[in-house]
Amino acid sequence: MSETKNLELIDSENVEPTTEEMGGEEEQIVAPEPKTFTQEEVDAIVGKEKARAQAKVRKEYERKYGQLESVLKAGTGKEDVSEITDSFRSYYKDKGIDIAEPPAYSDNDIKILARAEADEIIKGGFEDAREEADRLAELGAAGMNAREKEVFKHLTEFIGNTEKSRELQKIGVTEEVYNSKDFRDFAAKFSKDTSVTEIYEIFNKMQPKKEYKTIGSMTNRTTDNKTVKDFYTKEEAKAFTVKDFDKNPELFKAVERSMAKW
Repeated sequence: MSETKNLELIDSENVEPTTEEMGGEEEQIVAPEPKTFTQEEVDAIVGKEKARAQAKVRKEYERKYGQLESVLKAGTGKEDVSEITDSFRSYYKDKGIDIAEPPAYSDNDIKILARAEADEIIKGGFEDAREEADRLAELGAAGMNAREKEVFKHLTEFIGNTEKSRELQKIGVTEEVYNSKDFRDFAAKFSKDTSVTEIYEIFNKMQPKKEYKTIGSMTNRTTDNKTVKDFYTKEEAKAFTVKDFDKNPELFKAVERSMAKW
């Protein structure tokens, strides 16, 4: 009998209270706010993932070709892989074995291929472009061939423009402005060392400011001279009468257009 009571007690403890037992109020579970990331945080996360992937590739390369590379360097007395390749090509050529030469491209072909290669890298995102540019930079101008130099030029231009755009976005400049021909032409007059935010501040100060007439003078000009401005403030529009609009339909259209900007 005591065992039965114990089982009943355990069962009652495991039963969840009903809505009525809780006073008729259901407990609301609030879902946690989804975490948002800044562009810098995303770049850092992606960068770490790619670094791990690259380390894995390097280890696999060392496992497969590390010993072979050491043997070839010792046998030829050369350290650079391209020089080792040239040595073996020359050696086998003397033995009468023809080895296909790499295709020769014109300067224009090289530029086209480099542009396409750079665009493909850029599609992978900012981090991909920066990593490849860093890799090429380590080779130095002397270590890069003509195509790699062109790729490097396109990548550094993309990286520079992206960094400048991010700086301007931080201070609220829209893409329509910083990608406009007027701003790009203006920015091109400054040295590369000049901050893009400083350039924009100067550019913004030099933009012409619209002059607005007082309500009295504006009313006289629109009614007497039929002159219509491009923009009217809310206060100016309130000063007009239906009669003014009847006399000058263009005035009504101008006010209507201005209303969208209030």
